Amino acid sequence: SSDDNTATNDDEEINGGGFGMFGESVNLPTLTDNDMCVFLQPNQEVAEFVDKLSTQTSPSTPLIALLNPQWRQVDDALDSASKSGGVFGAFASFLGGKGSVLRRLDELQYKPTFTLEGYVCKGGNIRLIKRFDSDWVVFAENDSGEQYVKVGSLAERPTYQDVEKMLDDKGVGYKYARDLGMAPKL
Repeated sequence: SSDDNTATNDDEEINGGGFGMFGESVNLPTLTDNDMCVFLQPNQEVAEFVDKLSTQTSPSTPLIALLNPQWRQVDDALDSASKSGGVFGAFASFLGGKGSVLRRLDELQYKPTFTLEGYVCKGGNIRLIKRFDSDWVVFAENDSGEQYVKVGSLAERPTYQDVEKMLDDKGVGYKYARDLGMAPKL
């Protein structure tokens, strides 16, 4: 059951406040045993509300899902610094580093159930897929763009270098070389 009325001061005292965009505020729902709440494309600014909702619900618990979270897997300087402890780490988190958000989600026992990521490696499209009960599986798009070919898997999330090595081990050359006929097609 959810309440999507505009927040009032009384509502803020009851459910911990609201969140929203463009000046509109939506109250956090009150969840019971058979309810579910999904945060669609949450980012670091919404993490506080995920935390509030997670801690005000009972442990026997409704499902709270984060669908397509918008924190990058790659760390910039603030992200790296925010993962360290102490004053410097807290300051980096305050400035926008994601370390404290990821740490708090770990404490709340959030686990990825299905992850699909994509980027370009050696000029070609790569997809990383992880299901809660499987290893990470890496696929490369074939040159016709019609399908993806499995190039490997790892228990931990593969780094860019891991994916590059998987492609090398399968004999997959750079996209420009394949397009120019200098390497076999994928």
